[in-house]
Order: sequence, then structure tokens, then C-alpha cells
Amino acid sequence: MKKIILILSAILFSVTLRAQHTLVLKSGEKMSGEVKKLEDGKVTFMFKGNAMTFTVAEIESIMFTKKAADAETKTPDQLTGMKGVSFDMAGRQLVKPPKAENMTMKKGIVVVAISIDKYGHVTKAEPGAEGTTTTDDYLLKLAKQGAESAAFDNCSKCPLEMKGTITLTF
Repeated sequence: MKKIILILSAILFSVTLRAQHTLVLKSGEKMSGEVKKLEDGKVTFMFKGNAMTFTVAEIESIMFTKKAADAETKTPDQLTGMKGVSFDMAGRQLVKPPKAENMTMKKGIVVVAISIDKYGHVTKAEPGAEGTTTTDDYLLKLAKQGAESAAFDNCSKCPLEMKGTITLTF
């Protein structure tokens, strides 16, 4: 037990505070978040804004990923932390991923046609573009709000308006 705590302590303190972690419990549950501290055989873990405490005995493993500053080398799925989120905006990079948390059991793919300005702000979002597999009003509204919350990189040489899509899989 002490050996596990020492190993975890060494790993935790060698990682920057902005690191992203995946905590796997012995029950099989996986959570993405951030390990905040390890003290007295307990791990404090931030999950969706909530601090959770687990004993070392409850934890199967902790996986570490690159810090958020390295996001430009990640795929859109890795950047957003959401499977099935992608975008098509020629020559532009997503700098702020869409925020769309489906709190229901509803499933489907929503393609949102978007327009952005040269500063990367989403100026128009129309859900239901070609490729959409659902007509559910809740998912369409959620996808639109998510797309509106996204932002792309600033491009002073780009046109005043560019069109593309953001696809969200729920």
C-alpha cells in the first residue's frame, strides 16, 4: 500500500497542474478530469467541476494525457473530450470546442452549418445540415447551442465570413 502511494505521489508531482487525467476505478468506471491531490491514501479528483475523493484501494489506474496547451496537436475528438465531435472549416483550427452535454438517453448525429468571422467567432449556426440522423428538437437545439459556443483561431488574412460545419454525435 505504501509503495503504491509513493509511486502515485511521484507521478502526480511530476505532472503539471493543468494535466488531464483518466481515473479508472476497480468497479470499471472511467472518469476524465484532474487529480488535485494525494494525501493519506486518498486521491482528490475534479470531475465535471466537482471534487471527488477516492481511497487508493478503490482505484485501478490513473492515466495521464498531454496538458491543454498541447491541444493543437490533438484531433478534434481529443480536443473536445467528446467522441464524435468534428468540424470542417478549411484552413482554420478549433481553439474552443463546442460545449454540448446531452443529459438524456437520446442518440443521433447533428451536423450544424456554421459561419465564422475572421476572428473565429461563430456568427451563424443552423442545425440539421446534410448528414444529420435525427429530427429530435432537443438534440438539434443542443447542437446549435454547442456550435455557437465554439471558436476558431484568429486569421487576419481570411475572408470576413467563412462557412463550414460542426458535427456532434450524441
